Amino acid sequence: MLKKKLLVLGISTIMMLGIAACGNQTPVTTTETASATEAVKKEEPKEFTVNITETPMLTHGDLQNIEITKDGKVRSDLTGEWIDKDLAHRKPIAVMINNLSVAMPQSGVGRADVIYEMLEEGGITRLMCIFTDYDDMEQIGPVRSTRAYYVRKAVEHQAFLVHWGRADNALEDLHGYPGVEHANFNNDDIYEPYNEPYVEGGYRLSRPGKDIEHTAYVSAEAINNFRASQPFQLDKNENYEKMFHFYPEDTEPASGTDALKITTELSDYQQPWFEYDPETKLYNRFQYGGPHIDELTGEQLKFKNIIILFATHSLCIPERQNLERNAIDIDLLGKGEGFYASDGKIIPITWEKESIFDITHYYTSDGKELKINPGKTFISYMKDDNKEALVVE
Repeated sequence: MLKKKLLVLGISTIMMLGIAACGNQTPVTTTETASATEAVKKEEPKEFTVNITETPMLTHGDLQNIEITKDGKVRSDLTGEWIDKDLAHRKPIAVMINNLSVAMPQSGVGRADVIYEMLEEGGITRLMCIFTDYDDMEQIGPVRSTRAYYVRKAVEHQAFLVHWGRADNALEDLHGYPGVEHANFNNDDIYEPYNEPYVEGGYRLSRPGKDIEHTAYVSAEAINNFRASQPFQLDKNENYEKMFHFYPEDTEPASGTDALKITTELSDYQQPWFEYDPETKLYNRFQYGGPHIDELTGEQLKFKNIIILFATHSLCIPERQNLERNAIDIDLLGKGEGFYASDGKIIPITWEKESIFDITHYYTSDGKELKINPGKTFISYMKDDNKEALVVE
């Protein structure tokens, strides 16, 4: 690792260095020119540490390997906000959360950096909540089973997947692909052919009036203990690629149209919506007729960024006869359309994913890579044959 100490004005300065190095084929060195240093000093910038993966020259692709630190912190790949280095390098966790109306309220969801919502059989949805900073969380849930497309999405983030059971169509993804790390806390649902390990620490919370399937919870301690007991790699590996690209500061989407209320009519059962608050510049989330609340804080879920993606949904034929109905599969590969909303504005975007191990790339309508604002992000996958189910007001 080649480490350089630079005085920079921001990301734009780093980009200019990269362009110059690429164009002139100049090797990266640790020597700074006096004139460049003096020019920057006039602006009285803050000092950053920039780590550049050792390479004969700095190209556009190498910008992925630049790490800027401020006061010992680095920008989160999930929120674009400043966090501790150790947290940034560690793989996040992705927890499958029960999202049925009868299971409300949920615990810990307000701490998630990124939340995915996708349809399942019967018109219901589950949430996959991705956490970077979770070590002090004692109650996350209620936790439910996973599906194949959630496994694939967790792989994109190199996230450790936490679930309480799984559908048949997730078995091959959980056990057939390299790099999938997960914990099935439902020890009554261990599938012997795959030699799934027993996982300790999941628990049932007393919830009077709730059916047992709405009472499963996990803690950070249980998750971390299981991860430590297995041959898992706790930090992101060398193949990791960040999915989101952030503006250095809050930026309204260019040429965006008004989006003060966004409704995603996923099914007859689930039609959540977001309302923009101009004072906080965040979107408040609602579902089942009222605010979406985290039980532990009593606060409504709020997001800086909303991403809606259209993808092909299809039915899977169950492999075992004890399934009462077919499961849904969502095709995350290929290309598709979508929308990005922030600061009360919305713009059309496209998405692209080449292989199951590739990340999803987002582009603006002019083909440029999408940049989003620092903050929490909610991502909703909708049927590509029912785009009118997205209502923007």
